[in-house]
Amino acid sequence: MYLTSGHIFSGASGDTEGAIAAGYKPIWAIENDPHACSVYRKRFPNAQLVEQDIRAITDDFILALPIPDITILTCPCPDFSVAGKRDGLAGVRGQLFFEGLRFIKLQRPPALLFENVRGILSADDGTAFPKILESFTSLGYRCTWQLRNGNRHVPQNRERIFIVGYHGGCESDATETRVEIFS
Repeated sequence: MYLTSGHIFSGASGDTEGAIAAGYKPIWAIENDPHACSVYRKRFPNAQLVEQDIRAITDDFILALPIPDITILTCPCPDFSVAGKRDGLAGVRGQLFFEGLRFIKLQRPPALLFENVRGILSADDGTAFPKILESFTSLGYRCTWQLRNGNRHVPQNRERIFIVGYHGGCESDATETRVEIFS
């Protein structure tokens, strides 16, 4: 028996590699970029790769996908990055978060992992991140988050926000927010 993972905005597979290292088997991935899809198909031929714009994927299709033990959502970061346009959740790519959230809402996986750049903390004058966190907790997920620097794994400073959420059932307080900053 193994744990399974689903990947929204999978790219060429960085998050999938991390999930495999943590003991998960990828069962599906959503990606629109043809170059990233080419790499993903070659590396993970047994995972179902949905190669289309997430906005064109119907609710019925989402409901027909197998529900993984964890869904990993790594939405595009240019609208949140301090090096990007800073359009936040209103940006063309920032709005894609809500498409990923649609998967979570429809499937209700037991766990979720959200990853993005540090700039998400200050996007939309500091309101984007609380909205994202509230989006998960309003669906019944108990969430914790951390700002982590990936420089332990790659030769550069790559500060990222990680939110981990576990479906909390019917508890009255479904929010548990913890901040730890590692450098």
